[in-house]
Amino acid sequence: MKPIALNLDAYSHKKAIVQKLRSMGMPTPKTEHYRYFGIKPILERDYTFLPPEPGAIEPGDHLEIVDGRVAQAPKGLYIEHLPQVRVDDSHYDQIYYISHLLAPATIQIEIEEDMELPITHKFTQNGAFIPYRIKFLVHEGVKFKIKEEMVVVSEGSLYFYGYDIQIAPKGEVRLVSNRVTNIEDFALFGSHSIEVGKEATFTLFTFDLGNAKTIHNYHTILHERASHEANHVIFAKRQARLGNTFHIEHRGKEATTTQRSRNILKDRGRGIFDGLLIVKNPAKFASITQSSKTILLNDGAYMVSKPQMEIYTEYITQASHGSTTGHLDEEALFYLRQRGIALEEAKEMLVLSFLEEIFTRLGDEELRREFIAIYEERQ
Repeated sequence: MKPIALNLDAYSHKKAIVQKLRSMGMPTPKTEHYRYFGIKPILERDYTFLPPEPGAIEPGDHLEIVDGRVAQAPKGLYIEHLPQVRVDDSHYDQIYYISHLLAPATIQIEIEEDMELPITHKFTQNGAFIPYRIKFLVHEGVKFKIKEEMVVVSEGSLYFYGYDIQIAPKGEVRLVSNRVTNIEDFALFGSHSIEVGKEATFTLFTFDLGNAKTIHNYHTILHERASHEANHVIFAKRQARLGNTFHIEHRGKEATTTQRSRNILKDRGRGIFDGLLIVKNPAKFASITQSSKTILLNDGAYMVSKPQMEIYTEYITQASHGSTTGHLDEEALFYLRQRGIALEEAKEMLVLSFLEEIFTRLGDEELRREFIAIYEERQ
């Protein structure tokens, strides 16, 4: 199956999604958020289509999803497989709708009390095209922490996946994604929709490291006095293309968004940060900030950084954005070398110092050590 040759007529039972895709059209190299990703050869490739079917779920200490199927889950976690769910009708990414169209069922989980949930995604099928969706319904006032990691052993495969997260008023969700994808001939499209209710909070940390081709597209809606903080680290090497794109909409007054992106690129690696913050007319007194900073470790690396804002109200509390791209500070390297530190060690010290702001905000020393170890392995 070639994803670009999708026959929409075969999915008349999902009429609303089909209509949305007909109006948007299929993604192409001219689609804005895929313009620098190189989408055409990925979608025109012929894969074995393997839609995941629900099966037996083993008890375990974490949620494990293998090729789109729930393989194990903690006892007491209520999981449903729903053939149709309500979707975000204003997402900007066609693949969000394609993944909902092709996934036989959405994995839906209700979070009714405070909890932490480790999630492991395993990708094991070679030459496969696998779509799946996960939906979390977080109840009012509930604090929910997710720690996500990925294990990739498949080659020549394409996966579409994503989260739909609905956070009720005064809920708090913290998602930490450790996305190590170290197989070059592997592609992953994550298309996510997050709705943050009144006085609710959504905090996001993403760490994308490796050699593969992965992109994550986030549509986030903020209601009155909602808060969103997003922190992103990319380390791309060899021929990797790793990216994050966003449409973050302020729909209620006094909402806040803070984005930080820190990118390290090596060899011919490409990084993408394409973030659009939108403040609607009713969303008065918003506070929005974006910061993207990139270090290129050699001349062949390439960064696409596009922090953007659209503001439709004159009543704004704060609005700032900025982007910088450059090489390591030669004066700082010289200073370290003069004190007897080897060149590669000096470079690593500067890179890790560059990431320290996000590690500090992460506030998890174990994860910090883990991510530093992953970075050092990739050097």
